[in-house]
Amino acid sequence: MFPSEKANFDGEIMIEKYSVGGMSCAACAAGIERVTRAVKGVNNAEVSLMGKCMTVDYDGNAETENEFLAAVKKLGYTIEYYKNVTADRDKDKTANVLKKRFLSSITFLLALMYFAMGEMWGLPVPPHVYCLILQAAFALALIAINFKFYTSGFAALTHDVPNMDTLVLLSSFSAYVFSLVVTVLTACGVIQDSKVFFEATGMVLTLVTLGKWLEELCKKKTGSEIEKLSSLLPDEATVKRGEELVTVKVADLVKGDIVVYKTGDYLTVDGSVISGTAALDKSAITGESLPVEVGLGAEVVSGSIVRTGYIEVKAVNVGEGTLFNKIVQTVLSASASKAPVQKLADKISGIFVPTVSVLAVITFAIWYIATGDLFNAVSFGISVLVVSCPCALGLATPVAVMAVSGRAASLGVLYKDAETVEKITKVNCILLDKTATVTEGRPKVEKFVNYSGKPDEEIFALSSSLEKMSSHPLAACVTEFCGEVKSVAIESYEYVPGKGIKAKAGGKEYLLGNRALIEPVVKNVPAGEEGYTEIYLAENDAAITAFYISDPIKHGAKEAILSLKAAGIKLALVSGDNPGAVKLCADKLGIEEYYASVLPQDKYKIVEKYQGEGYFTAMCGDGVNDSPAIKRADVGVAMGGGTDIAIDSASVVLTGGDLTSLSDAVTLGKKAYGIIKGNLFWAFIYNVLAIPVAAGALSFAGITLTPAISSACMCLSSLFVVTNALRINGYKKNKKVKNQNKGAGMKIYIDGMMCKHCEKKVFDTLSGIENAGEVTVNLKKKYAVITGDADSERVKEEIAKAGYTVKKIEK
Repeated sequence: MFPSEKANFDGEIMIEKYSVGGMSCAACAAGIERVTRAVKGVNNAEVSLMGKCMTVDYDGNAETENEFLAAVKKLGYTIEYYKNVTADRDKDKTANVLKKRFLSSITFLLALMYFAMGEMWGLPVPPHVYCLILQAAFALALIAINFKFYTSGFAALTHDVPNMDTLVLLSSFSAYVFSLVVTVLTACGVIQDSKVFFEATGMVLTLVTLGKWLEELCKKKTGSEIEKLSSLLPDEATVKRGEELVTVKVADLVKGDIVVYKTGDYLTVDGSVISGTAALDKSAITGESLPVEVGLGAEVVSGSIVRTGYIEVKAVNVGEGTLFNKIVQTVLSASASKAPVQKLADKISGIFVPTVSVLAVITFAIWYIATGDLFNAVSFGISVLVVSCPCALGLATPVAVMAVSGRAASLGVLYKDAETVEKITKVNCILLDKTATVTEGRPKVEKFVNYSGKPDEEIFALSSSLEKMSSHPLAACVTEFCGEVKSVAIESYEYVPGKGIKAKAGGKEYLLGNRALIEPVVKNVPAGEEGYTEIYLAENDAAITAFYISDPIKHGAKEAILSLKAAGIKLALVSGDNPGAVKLCADKLGIEEYYASVLPQDKYKIVEKYQGEGYFTAMCGDGVNDSPAIKRADVGVAMGGGTDIAIDSASVVLTGGDLTSLSDAVTLGKKAYGIIKGNLFWAFIYNVLAIPVAAGALSFAGITLTPAISSACMCLSSLFVVTNALRINGYKKNKKVKNQNKGAGMKIYIDGMMCKHCEKKVFDTLSGIENAGEVTVNLKKKYAVITGDADSERVKEEIAKAGYTVKKIEK
C-alpha cells in the first residue's frame, strides 16, 4: 500500500517516478504506458524498460494515482515509489532468479530430450507410449519452473496488452496441448503414427530463459558506469563534535557539520576546507585524472577521493543537494529517458504481438489447407510465434542510452536526456564563449620583457614589494609571477586610481602601472601587444620592464579545438571582451571567426544567424550572459563550474569545465547514435526476414526453422542489440586529441627553475620545439612533461640556451 500523504497534493499537477518490476520486453512497457494513460487525470506516462521505472504526469489527485497503480498491478507487474527503492534493488536479484530457473530447466530438458530422441540415437528407452508420457511429465515440470511466463503473458493478454511472455505462453502451451492430445489418443490406440512437440515446449522455455538471463547480465554491463557512480560513496562519515570524532550515517549529515576525511576517504558533502591539506582525485566528477592539492578555504565537492593528506570540511550541501548526487540523478534520468528515434520502435512494439499472433494462425491455416499435414502446420505456426522478437526492437535504443549516459558521466560529460544524445550528432557549428570556457577565467602574466641590464630577480623583488601594497585585481598577477622573493623597503608609496603606483625605493623614483601612468614621464615607451594588458615598471624616466597579462588558454583547449575541426565542425568565438583580447584568444586557438564586445542579446542573435544559415548549432558557455544563447541553440552546453542559470539552460554539462570533454560529448554521442541505428536496423531486418522463413517461405529449398531453432534465433536477436551497446563502454577519452600529438613522450627533470617566470620560460622554450606536443611544467617538483616525440638532444640544447640544466629525461 502506498503512503496516504500523497492525498495532500490533490488537485495539483504532479510528476512522480515509480519503480516497475516484472517487465520483459518493449510490449510490456507499451502496455503499461497504455493502461496508465487511459486513466482520467493522467496527462502522460513514460516507461523505461532498461531503467525499470515509469514517470507519470498526472493531476495530483490520490484517486487518480490509486487507479493507475491498480491498473499496472492488474497486468501482473509490481510498482512502488522510485525514491523508496534502494540503489541495488534489482542489481543481482533478477539475474540470479533467471540463472536458477535456467539451471533447473536444462536439467529437465536433458531428461526430456533423452526420451524424445533416445531411440533415434540408439539409446535404451521404454516403449513409445511410455516415452510420450514421460516427455509430457518433464515438459509439465518445465512449464511449472517457468510459470512466470504464463502468469505474465496471460495477464497481459486478458488486459489487451500482449507482450513477449504472451508469445512464449501461446507457443509453448499450444505445443504442449497439441502433444498431450496426441499422447492420449496414442495411449488409447486411436492413432499409431504420433508426432509430438514436447521437446519444442521444453526448448522454447529453456532457451528463452537462457536468453533472458544472458540479456540481464549484458544489461547490467551497459549500466556498469552508472553502478560505479552510485556505489562510490560510503554509508558512514566521521564528524567532529567539539574535540570528539563521531561516526554517523551519511543520510544524517546536516549543513554546518565538520566532516573529517583522511587518505582513502570519499568526500560525502560539498563544502569548504577549514583545516588541513590533501591531494584530491576528482576523476569521478570531472574525468580529470591528476589529483588537485587543496588547503584552507578551498571549495571541495562530494565524490572526490583523498589520495593523500587530511582535511576537515564544513558541509554546505548534504544528501540530495550535493553535486555528486545531482550528477547521479541526472545520469539516471537521462538513461531512463527516450530518444525520438525510439518512438517508431515503440509504436511497432505496441502492435507487434497481436500482428505476429495473427500471422501464426494464418500460417497454420495455409499449411494445413494446402498440405493436410497437421504436424507441419502446427510446427510452422509455433515457429512464427517463437522466432518473432519485440525485445530487440524495445532494447535497441534504451541499452545504448544507458551505456552512453554512464560512460559519458565517467568522462565528465552529463547528457540531461536521451534526446540530447541524438541531437548532438547533428551539430555542425559550435559557438564558444571565451572567459572561463576556453580560457581559465583568471588573468596571469603571460610574457615578461626585461629592457634593462638588471637581473630578473632584482626586478621581481621590487615589483612584488610594490604590488603587495596594492589592492588592484591585477596586482596579484604580478606578485604570483614574481614568486617568493626578498622584500624591498619602500620609502614612499602613492596609488593613482586607474593608472598605477608612484613610489620611491633606495633613493630612486619608480612608476609601476599602465601606459597612461608611464607615458607622461618616460620617453620611448615600448609598444604594447594587441590582446594583452601591459604593466610597465619605470625607474626615473626609463622603462626597465613590462609584464604582459592576459587570460590564459585552458589546458587542452587547443587540442579540443583541433579535434572538433577534424570532425568537420565550424567554430566561432563569441565574447563580451574587448576586440584585442578576443582576437588574441582566437589566434592562439586557430579559430577564424570571432565576435567581440557582444552583449547577451547579441549572443542570442548570433546563434539565430548561424541557424538561419542552415547550421545545427551548439552554444558552450558558463555565465548568466551566456544562458539566453545556450537556451536558443539546438544543443546548449554549460561548463560545470559555471552559474546555475547557465547549467539549468543547457542540455549538456561538462562537469570538469574541461573543453576536451566537449569533444568527447560530440564523439561519444555520434558513436552511441550509430549503435542505436545499427540496433534498430538489425531488429527490423531480423523480424522482416525471420518471420517469413519460420512460416516456411523457403521450405521449397529445404530451409525451415523448427520451434527449437526459432527460439534460439529469438534469443540471439535480443543478445545482439545488448552486446552491441556494450561497445560504448570501450570508448577512451579524447582519442582524436591524443593521436594528434602521438609519440613516446618524455618527462624532463630541470635544475634551476626558481619562480613563475622560470616556469613560463621553460614552457615557452619547450612549446617552440618541433614535435613537442602538449607541454606541462611542474615548478614545485622541478620537471616538465611533453607528449610528443621531440628529439631529446634538441630538448637539452634548448633548455640550456634558456639558462637551465636538464638533469635527466625519462621516456
